[in-house]
Amino acid sequence: MESMASIKPFNITYSIDPLAFEPKEEVILRSLSTMKEAFIDQTAAEAALARGEDPRIVEVYMAPVPHGEGFLMANINVVYPGKVGMEYFMTKGHIHDDPDHAPEIYITVKGTGKLLMQNLAGEYSVLDMAEGLINYIPAPYAHRCINTGSQPLVYLGVFPADTERDYSFDSKNFKKLVVERDGQAALVDNPLAK
Repeated sequence: MESMASIKPFNITYSIDPLAFEPKEEVILRSLSTMKEAFIDQTAAEAALARGEDPRIVEVYMAPVPHGEGFLMANINVVYPGKVGMEYFMTKGHIHDDPDHAPEIYITVKGTGKLLMQNLAGEYSVLDMAEGLINYIPAPYAHRCINTGSQPLVYLGVFPADTERDYSFDSKNFKKLVVERDGQAALVDNPLAK
């Protein structure tokens, strides 16, 4: 593990159009085929894949920061516009492994969306994501970002670098879904919620 003294100050350059983030350590790309199970309407997901459609849904660029205590991870995230059935494209959703010490901040720089959060007691919250908003995610809340607009939802994320993301908190755990109803984003009950 690297010590705090071994890390030197550095800049991260980023742009939105075209998307760029340097330096980066890791790039996470998720398309419909890799996160099909995150969507409730499996029939619509399977039909899109059968038609040869495999749209990119999420991109995440992670900074080259040590994954140890005392460091902050910075990343840029993109959720593309689109839907599977009536459900908007979204991140897979996760909860942090240390529910007492791993909050996160999102700073939206482009697009519009919703940040769906839920703690282990089942309490949920939905916040708007838009340019000019900073979302604070308390440590014990699972979270998922949903693009409710027509352009990419782009946001910067900052969290403790030693945080592990637990993706087992999935679509069966979130009590609510964000779907399109009458051309608008609507919060509905999740029929699969445990």
